[in-house]
This record gives sequence, C-alpha cells and structure tokens, in this order.
Amino acid sequence: MEDRVRQLLERVRDTAASVGEAAGTTARYAGKCAGLMVDVTKLNMKIFDLKSDISRLLGEVGQMVYDTHRGQAPDVSPMDDLLAQLDAKHAAIEELKERIATLKNSRQCPGCGAVCGREDKFCRSCGAQL
Repeated sequence: MEDRVRQLLERVRDTAASVGEAAGTTARYAGKCAGLMVDVTKLNMKIFDLKSDISRLLGEVGQMVYDTHRGQAPDVSPMDDLLAQLDAKHAAIEELKERIATLKNSRQCPGCGAVCGREDKFCRSCGAQL
C-alpha cells in the first residue's frame, strides 16, 4: 500500500510542477502581449497627436486660401512653411504606422490599406499583390 501512496504522491508532485511551468509560461506570454499593446497604444496616441496638428495646419492653409479668394494679397512664405510641416507630419505618421505593423507582425496593403500578415503574398481584402 505504501508504494501506491508514494506513486500517487509522485504523480501529484509531477502534475503540480507541470501546471506551475505552464502557468509561468502563460504569465510571461501575457506580459509580453500586454507590453506590446502598451507600445502600440503609445504609437497610436502619437499618430492621433500628429493628426490633430495636421488638422490645425490645414485650417491655417484653408484660411490663407480663403483670404486670397476674398482679394487679400497672399503672403506665400508662410504657405510654403505650412506645407512643409504638413509633409513632415504625414511622413511621421507613415513611419509610426510601419512601426506598429512591425510590432504586430503585419503590413499594410498598398492598394486598399488593409492589414495583412507579414508573410502574405496577396491582400486578403482586395487581392492585390503585396
């Protein structure tokens, strides 16, 4: 009887060790996923801020165009600066989107903008070659 109890206790111990290892692996994976989500959220917040800046700059450009329409003499030098700022902010957004895609192990379709897997050869949405 003692052998059977000892064997049972050894099986319980082995099972508990396996469960402990699995729990540790799961916790590490969950931590990694949570960290990834935090990083993606931070990048998305930067994109949001850049888009807010773009909206403000477009408002300024629009006001200049409207003032010109109303007959006011245009001052071209601020327009060039505003357009350069807009170009820079759009480029920064594209860079951030690429970083997000890299973190998510995905990429964006050049045809329709859908998110596709890094290894995909064709877009799942529109069928364009990637």
